[in-house]
Amino acid sequence: MTLKIESWLNNPILRAQSEVLKDSEFKQYEKFAKKMLKYIKDPKNGWIGLAAPQVGLNKRIVVCGLPEDWEDEDFRVYIMINPEILEVSEEMIQGKEWCLSLPDSPRWMVQRHKTIKVQFSDLRGKKNVLVLSDAASIVVQHEVDHLNGILYTDKLVK
Repeated sequence: MTLKIESWLNNPILRAQSEVLKDSEFKQYEKFAKKMLKYIKDPKNGWIGLAAPQVGLNKRIVVCGLPEDWEDEDFRVYIMINPEILEVSEEMIQGKEWCLSLPDSPRWMVQRHKTIKVQFSDLRGKKNVLVLSDAASIVVQHEVDHLNGILYTDKLVK
């Protein structure tokens, strides 16, 4: 199965609310999630995050690299099933973002929470909770937005 990146602002797949994976569906979507992981880890793709809607599936699955900063090349990559941002810091940070689903767009300035607490399940159904800051926080917020039908262009700094 080859992953095809969904694109553009008015795409109904990218604008839909993604469905929660039931425990009974984890095994069914394991191969799909691992394909997403392989895509992210492929250096020729040069990317750090991918949400299931971006490849045509409205299920709550994301793959996120969690770098310490934007120069970090040795970061861990997680498959996150049903990620939920539990807490956010009041402190905000701004940075230029881009998205695979908007390939012809420039990098635009977006404001995000500096620190978040995210809960998710792994492919075995084990719950995980991470507190993330800076670059890792931005990646997760960007990908979770995709699960909620939100694109980074909806959050541009005026």
